Formats: sequence, structure tokens, C-alpha cells
Amino acid sequence: MIVYKLLKTPDNYYVYDRNKNKILNISEADYLELSMLKKNEISESEVSCLKKFQKNGYLQENIVEEIQHPETKYINHFLNNRVRMLILQVTQSCNLRCEYCSFSGNYENRVHSNKFMTWETAKKAIDYLYEHSSEMDEVTVSFYGGEPLLCLDFIKKCVLYIKETYADRKTSFGMTTNGTLLSLEAAEFLFINNFSVTISLDGSKKDHDANRKFADGRGSFDIIMENIKRIAEHNKDFIDKVRFNTVLNTKSDYGTVRNYFLSEDIVCDASIGIGLVESINSKEDIVFADKFVNQRRYDFFLLLISLLKKANGVSLPGFVKELKSGFDLDYSSIEDNRYLSKSCHHSGPCIPGATRMFVNTDGGIYSCEKVSEYSEVMRIGEIETGIDVQKVSEAMNIGSISEKDCKNCWALNWCSMCALYVEKNGQFDAATKKANCAQAILGAEDKLLNLCVLKEFGYKFGKEELYV
Repeated sequence: MIVYKLLKTPDNYYVYDRNKNKILNISEADYLELSMLKKNEISESEVSCLKKFQKNGYLQENIVEEIQHPETKYINHFLNNRVRMLILQVTQSCNLRCEYCSFSGNYENRVHSNKFMTWETAKKAIDYLYEHSSEMDEVTVSFYGGEPLLCLDFIKKCVLYIKETYADRKTSFGMTTNGTLLSLEAAEFLFINNFSVTISLDGSKKDHDANRKFADGRGSFDIIMENIKRIAEHNKDFIDKVRFNTVLNTKSDYGTVRNYFLSEDIVCDASIGIGLVESINSKEDIVFADKFVNQRRYDFFLLLISLLKKANGVSLPGFVKELKSGFDLDYSSIEDNRYLSKSCHHSGPCIPGATRMFVNTDGGIYSCEKVSEYSEVMRIGEIETGIDVQKVSEAMNIGSISEKDCKNCWALNWCSMCALYVEKNGQFDAATKKANCAQAILGAEDKLLNLCVLKEFGYKFGKEELYV
């Protein structure tokens, strides 16, 4: 069996060779033959073009015999020596009640509570990080909520302890905040200690206040902007370094969101991350209106023609421009001389507890801040006793529950599915993984087609500036 994917643009035909992770530009005749082979309408011996491809090492027989994460045998070493990021959930409390928040009650995995992390738990987690990161030149400590600025004095204590106790270790700090408690004092502390700060801001007042509200129903936009403008008057360098995060949700008007980030002086030049509201563990189906989908697709189209220098004078918000780096990264993957081995795994899973170690208020250890804190399989350890290696191995090797499908899947190199998308009711579930596979495969196909189109029009990946 040969594993490949056929791709077609208006002007050209391509085949993606999974074994070599390469895209080949082929003739229409070759495309038709390979299409017939894919449909089992002809046998391999009847495909005349195969010989020329195989002579050059392409379209060989499938070599994957086992689905296993390549770092599995190094788990102990990574957990003992290469932990690189600690995320402390300093509180589960928040002064806002955002409707799409994972703590809102609209999701199965979390609810708001008045829990706060104790100093003993934080100290043990910090010590654990440094005791298990001897091979890392730099580690990161990030503070998470709820709303972490409810615990500013606690965070100050953590940072002071790190600087006094681990002065010889290079440490970076991070925080995501809703911005409502971002006082001059807080901003000064974060700036002096070189925090990477992300402020949640969903666009215009109308779009932001539709979801991001105080408990009494008041919107939070005005107070966030007042805080940002006040801080900018005293310390513009801090504001210039802030990254904004926008969650597009079913109440978002995409047009007003994009226009806000194009026209508002204080944010138009900022780094902006954007994503769709999380659907995993949601109690309701999340469906976007056709208008929203079409407007977003049009912006993506404008980005493509801008990359090809065909859109002089087009204005794009920063969060659309940032997609350029994704194209360049995808192309660098194709350019790598990387081959599948007999034992491999799709690329989604990290090494839980090493890539990121999320410690909640109770001292439970999880692979990251996105997973369900109610899930037994996602709780990979306790700060009192350490990390369960077997649980880490299972989370890294989620492909094993769909091994037959993964062995024969053309998108194996491009699948980004991690344990988050496989868990259901506290366990890793084959049906849940299979249900999410279709979206992962569509995403992989879109990426390859984008590369083909950009290459056809002469885009120099990673070398050219975005032309707008």
C-alpha cells in the first residue's frame, strides 16, 4: 500500500508523498492514474507513472509498522532534567463572568470557585521546576487564573523567591489578565520583572462587552481601556510590549472586530493573537453565522494576494498578518529532509509535564492549562509526589488508540491532535478521537493547498515582507 494525497489547484496537479513529506508537481495524466489507484479502480502494476516516481525514492510502500511517540523512551530523562515551563493557577476566582470562559459553567470541565493557591503549594511547584530543569538554559514561570491579578502580592512573593533562591538560573515570567485590575502598581511590577503580558480584549466595546462582563452584568471594556491609557501615559514601553488576545465567538461581529484593531491607535500596532472560542467540553453546539465565516475567509484571501504582491493598498489587521509566519513554518517542514520511520506518531502531543507543567490550586499536575481538571487521565501527578510516568506515556501516545487508522493516514505528518481532543469522561476515547480526526485532516489539506498556491505564484517563503 502506498500512502499519498492528491491535490489540485486551478492550474496544476500535485501529489503529497507521506513517506518523504514532500509535494510533487505532476502531470494531469499522472494525477488521473493515481486517482484511479486511490479508488482501487486499477492496481499498482497498472499505474505507469509509479516506476518513474519510485526510481527517485518517491511513492514507496507504506513503511509505518507501529504508532509510538519518538520521545517515549526518553520520558524519564525529560521529566527529570528538561521541564521548561511552569504554569501556576494562583486562583480559580475571577472578578468577571465571561460567558464563553471555561470556568463559566457552560463547559463540562470547570466552574468558578474561591480557591486560591497556598504558598506551600507554590513553593513546592517552583522548587520542582528548578530541580527538574538542569539541562534547560532558560525556564518560564507563568501565572494563571481565574484572574491572576487578584493575587498580585502572592505573585510578587513567588517572583522574589525565584530571584533570591535561583538567581543563577535564567527565568522569564508570563501572565494573561483580563486587564480590569491592571493598576499602575501592577504594571510597574510586571515591567520591572520583564513579564510577557497578554490582555484579553475582544475588539470594540460592543463585541467585547457582549461576553466579557462583571458579575452584575456590566461590560468590562471601558475600565480596561482606561487602565491601558493611564498606564501608557506613565510607561508607554510597557504597553508597547503587551500582547492582546481576542476570542472570536458566536456573538462577534467579525467586521467590527477587524476594523477596531485597524483603527484604534493604542492597539493597531500591537501584537494580537486571535482564535475561535473553544468547542471542546462545551455544553452547547458552537455555530458561527455564514456572514462571519465569509468575512473571515475574505480576509484570508486578502492575506494570500497580499503575500503575492497583488493587493496594493489593502489594509489587514495585525491578527491576520500574523498568519504569514504559519505559512513560512509549514514550508520549512516540507523543506526539511525528514522521513517517516517504521515507528512514529502524529505530531500533536507534547511531552506532558516537561513541555508545560500546569499546577492547579490543589497541587494537581496537568499537561497544560487547557485540559479538564475533572479528568483522571489528564491529572498526570501531584506536586507532593511527582509525575506519573505511565500517564505521561499514555497522553503522548494517543495515536495508539487509533493505530490502524493512523498507520494508513496520509496526514500523519500534519496532524496536530493532542490529548485534549481525545479525552471524554475522564478517559482517552477512540470514538472521540475519530470524530475529531476529520477536522484535523481538513486542516492538513488546507495547509498543503496554501503552500501549493503560494509557490505557484512565486512567493519566497520566509524571505519577503508582507506587502499591503
